[in-house]
Amino acid sequence: MITEDILVIKEVSYKENDKILHAISRNMGKIQLISKGAKKPNSHLVNVSQVFAHARCSLTISRDMYIITSAELIDNFYGLKNSMDAYFNASYILELIGYVAQENEYDRKIFDMTVSVLKFLEDCPQNYEKLVSAYELKLVSMLGYKPDFGQCISCGRQIREDALFSIKEGGLLCSGCVKYGNGINVTYGEILTLERILKTKFENIGSVEVNPRIRNLIRDYLYYYIGKDHFTTLKLI
Repeated sequence: MITEDILVIKEVSYKENDKILHAISRNMGKIQLISKGAKKPNSHLVNVSQVFAHARCSLTISRDMYIITSAELIDNFYGLKNSMDAYFNASYILELIGYVAQENEYDRKIFDMTVSVLKFLEDCPQNYEKLVSAYELKLVSMLGYKPDFGQCISCGRQIREDALFSIKEGGLLCSGCVKYGNGINVTYGEILTLERILKTKFENIGSVEVNPRIRNLIRDYLYYYIGKDHFTTLKLI
């Protein structure tokens, strides 16, 4: 018997009364679970067998899947339905984490961060664009591709001016080194904003000014390193 925290990212009808759940787990990475009887209205597993369900489950192993024997719902983020913008962006986050998460590979910080950003999207839907951008930048950093906003990646000089941001190299080129690489022109103010987004907690992200150019830069950077730039849920946003 295993006790594990999960976040359901997809549910699939299975047999007459069951569901197969695709989820990320706090300690086992991406997993699939069978929720028996979950389609019955009086089932004790109804609430934990839906997309967005964050639950603590007791599991047994059956071949290549886990079976939920009992579960306690921690949160279902029901308040997301009060804002379509927040709901669709939260759906995008589930699709994104479902793509980058791997079986048998886990990062508890990424799991906890994903649960946290869903909660802030539910409670502060007006900040959905800032929250998603912050999540994207923090996620790519946790995956091992943290950009360097402090110094020139070529000469090592501290950046105190407008610069060139190289997505491929993962950092900045100062004015004296721009001839050695290609990238995107960024102002010093934008550099400071990117650094601030990376360091700011979700609860304080509302105080950061995040313009469309910065949001696009963050997304381009993330997509370059995860190797995917088409997500179905983005069509809804």
